[in-house]
Order: sequence, then C-alpha cells, then structure tokens
Amino acid sequence: MDKADKASTGKNGTDNANKDKTGSRQALWKLLENAKVHFMQLGLKRKTVIFVMGTFIGAVLFTSFIFGVIYSNTWKHTVINHVKSIESEKEDGIRSYFENMDNLAYNICYSNWMQDIFKKSVSVVRRQEMEENARDFLRSLSTLYEGNQFAVIALNGTRVTGTDSYRLDYDVDIRQKPWYEELLQNGKYVEAREGEDKGIYRNHPEWNMTIYYVVHDYNTLELTGFMVITVPLENIKKLLENGYEGTWLALEEKDGVSICSNLPEELDTGEKREEREQIVKLENRYYMSKEMLNTEFFQWILITVSDENYQKVNNPMVILVFVGMLGFVGCLLILVALAVSRYLTKPILNCAGAMLEIRNNHIGIQIKNTYMDEIGELIDGFNEMSGSIHSLIEKNKMISALQKDAEIKMLERQINPHFLFNTLEIINSLILSKKEKKAVKVCETLGQLYRYNLKQNKWITLKEELEYTKQYLLIMKYKINDFSYFDDVDERLMEAPFMKAILQPLVENSIKHGFQRKNQECCISIIIRQKNEKIHIEVMDNGSGMEAVQLQLLSEEIQNIYEHPMQRLPETGHVGIKNVVQRLYLEYGDAFNVKIISNAGYGTRIEMEIPLERAGGEGEAYV
Repeated sequence: MDKADKASTGKNGTDNANKDKTGSRQALWKLLENAKVHFMQLGLKRKTVIFVMGTFIGAVLFTSFIFGVIYSNTWKHTVINHVKSIESEKEDGIRSYFENMDNLAYNICYSNWMQDIFKKSVSVVRRQEMEENARDFLRSLSTLYEGNQFAVIALNGTRVTGTDSYRLDYDVDIRQKPWYEELLQNGKYVEAREGEDKGIYRNHPEWNMTIYYVVHDYNTLELTGFMVITVPLENIKKLLENGYEGTWLALEEKDGVSICSNLPEELDTGEKREEREQIVKLENRYYMSKEMLNTEFFQWILITVSDENYQKVNNPMVILVFVGMLGFVGCLLILVALAVSRYLTKPILNCAGAMLEIRNNHIGIQIKNTYMDEIGELIDGFNEMSGSIHSLIEKNKMISALQKDAEIKMLERQINPHFLFNTLEIINSLILSKKEKKAVKVCETLGQLYRYNLKQNKWITLKEELEYTKQYLLIMKYKINDFSYFDDVDERLMEAPFMKAILQPLVENSIKHGFQRKNQECCISIIIRQKNEKIHIEVMDNGSGMEAVQLQLLSEEIQNIYEHPMQRLPETGHVGIKNVVQRLYLEYGDAFNVKIISNAGYGTRIEMEIPLERAGGEGEAYV
C-alpha cells in the first residue's frame, strides 16, 4: 500500500470516527428534547412532584458528597494535628534529654571529688582510690541512663570510664582533633561516629554520638581535662518510641544521612527531603512532617509519619444514622411535595381560568384571596390588574383628551385677536419703517406657527419642537424691547422622539409672567442635555420671578397633579407649566421629574427630566 492509499485510509477512519461522535451527540440531544417535550406536557401537579423528587435526589447526592468531603477534611485535620502533637512532644523530649546530659556533665565535672581527679599534686595511692570511686560512680550512671557511656580524660594522664565492655583508646588525643579550638571556644562539642572511627573507645559498636565537655579548675580556671558522654544509637532510638499504633518517627542529619528510623519500608521520604515545616501526604495514606531540630551544637531533622488508616474509627452506626436520616427526609419531602403542589397549583389554576375569562372580554373579574403570602400578593396583583384595565383605558382616553385640549388652547391663544393684532401691528410698523424684508419674515413665521398648530401628531422630534419654539420667540423679539434668547442643545438628541407642545408653553409662561413688568433686558435660555440615560431640560429667564408664597402654591398644585393625575386642571395662573407637567407625568409616571427654582426679582428656572429610552414611546434609547 503506497503513501497515498495509507493517507486516504487514515482520513476515512478519522471521518468515520467524527461521524460516529456527531451521531451520538445528535441522538443524545434528540433524547433530551423528547424528555423535555414529555415533561412540558405533564400537569402542574406532576411537574411539581417530579421537580421536588429530582431536587431530593440531587440533595441526597450533594449532601453525600459534602458529607464525604467534610468527613475527609475533618479527619485529615485530625491526623495532621496528631502528627504535630507527636512531633512537638518528641522535639521537646529530645531537647530535654540533651539538656539533662549537659546539666549532669557540669554537675559531675565541678563536684569536689571529681575536681580532685584533675589535679596533678595527688599521691599515687590517693589517685588510684579516686579513680576506682569515679569508675564505680560512672558505671552506676551508665546503668541509670540505660547504656550511656561516661568517661573522664584529665590532662594529668588520668583516664576513667564507667564501662567494662569498651576500652578507652589511649592513642586518641583530643588536643590533636581539628575541632579542638571550637571545643575550647564553646566549652562543648558534639561528634557523631560510625564505621571504623569509634571516637575515644577502641571497640565501640555502630553509630554513636559523643559529647565532649571542657573541665576547668574552679579555683584557678585552668584547663584540667575533659568530660565525655557517649550516647549509643539504641538510646537515640528510644527517644523516638511512642505508644500510638500507625505512627513512626525517624532522625536524619542535616545532609540527609539517616541516623535512626522505624518508618515502614515502603515509605520513601527521599523525594520530599527538601520540604520543611509542611505536612505532606505520601502513598495516598501517610502524612509526613519534617521539623529541623536546631540546637547550639547539632542540627537534626525529625521526621514524623502517621498512617491515616490506623487513625480512623470504624463505626457503622454513623453510616446507619446517615442513611436513616436521608430516608426520613425523603419521605418527609414527598409529603411536603404533595402539600406544596396542592397549595401552589390551585391558585395558579384559578388565575389561569380568570385570565381566560378576561380574554373573553369579561373585564373586572376578581378571585377570592385567602392567602397571606406571595401567592396572596400574586392574586392581589391579578385582581388589581383586572380592576385597573378599565381605569387604564380611561387613563389613555384622558391623555388623548388632555393632549387635544392643550393643542386647542394653544391654538386659541395663538389666533386670538389680541395676538393677531399685535403681530399685524409689528408687521405694519416694519413696513412703515421700510423694513419690508423683516415684515415678510414675520409673516412667514406666523404662517409656520399656524401650520405647526394644525399638525395632529402627538410625537415629533426634538428638533421640530425647538424650531417651533424659536419661531415663536422670533415674533416675541419684535414685540418685547431689548429681548434676547439662546439655546444649548446636545446635537445627539435632535432626532430623538419628543412630545409636542412642551417647550413653547414653558417659554410662553416665562414671557407672560416674567417680563410683564420688566423694563430692562429680557433674556430666555433653553438648555437640553443627556444625563444618565435621561433628557435633562432647563428653561430659564431673568424676569421678575415669584414670591415664596406664589412658588409654594405652584409646588402644591404640581404635587396635586402627582397625586391625582387624572383630574382636570383648574383655570388658574401658570396653566402652561401645569399642563406640561400633567401630560408628562401621565406619559412617564415616576420616571418624570420636575423642579422649579424662582427668586423674586431674579428670575425663574424650570428643570425637567424624562427617560431617554422611553422618549417617543419606542422603548429604546436614542443615541
């Protein structure tokens, strides 16, 4: 078979495998879809029971998992605490053991009878007697301290040891040792021996630890000799003994060389040798801790290992209680499921039937409510919705009526004889002054105002509303001496949907009430900005303003509009402001905000905010 055939065969095999996977996914997806369709076709009661049972099974599995995790973690911490406790106990024991050796050595070396051994001016008979006494004493110490060897080496040539098994090596001269200077400097030196080097003894067995102490004459402080304590390996091992099954200890030197160990043979600690002050898990069952024993003269590593299998308490009653509790909870949950199903499905089915009645134009139907919880709130909401449908229809009618009324009133104000007469007077004055172009401009503006008023649209663009307001202000500029206005509008909002007849009534209110008795410069500003997804509108004038009492009265009338938005407005002052507030509140509800600031003699500022996303009733933000 050539390479092309092999490539073709491999490709076909890959394609077949991909097809099998795709087919399996499609079959599984179809099975899930069928199960979903079957579930959705079940009644509400069965769905509730199935859902509760599924929740119970999931709760059992989840609870079992959590129970296992908690139990495992709890036991893990128990074993870790056990390891730390043993480690601390043995560390204190080892330190205490060698502190006792130090105290013993110093008490012996500086006792009166031992000081005599180190003296040079002693008779031969007296020296032999002292050596014999010292040998007996050191032998008894060796027995008392379970085989520790004690020896005295004096510079006057006297050498005494308490053991009969091992003989001193007279060829050993401590003053020739490379660590002799360190011994003199520190007063003590610790030496570990193994192999052929036996320290101060000729035939000492395996590894041993030898501690050298410097002895001075306590009168002259002159160096007189050395006290030597040899600790055999067996005594070091005894320091690691503990009464816990499944717990072992070991000692290593700083470089990793083992001193003594009773660890299991299958446990390899070499891979974790670099870890310190951290408990690790080995072989998926052993917890091991390594602690550095730092003393003044030696550094050892204490290894503590505990087998978690020996620590667990096998109590089948725990499992039986856990299973029994799950069974009890399961039966209880089934009963609760039936009760909840009846409690929940009955009012929902009643609501569904009532909604069907409303769909059949039985408006105003009510459901008897005996519930005091969220279901009761749901039924109350349904009853409120059913009862408010008629009010909502009336509200929409009222909005249309108010809009139409505002447009009619605006049209009447614009075409009243007084307004028309003043406008014609302005045109006549311009013609007599030979300002025909300005007169033509006023005529065109007047015509555009009438055309705008004849529009029946509720919604226009902000640009159209602003243009109409400017045309109105243009005519007022010819009517009021020293009159000016300016606008500052965000260009992004120009095409935003905007309710008709909002800005012009506010401007007209400023001219009618603010500039009526003002002889100085009259100015109106219009500022429209976007703030936090809202259209912010400001109309400000430098007119006569309002007194505090008048402002308070206007605020109360606006608050009354908030409380009774369907109520007709009385024919009082500031009709333009209240008409705008009522129409905007009916359209936007609490999302609409208005604020009026006025000081007598300084002017008035009207601030309004309407939702940008609801402007024009489209439900989308315009950016």
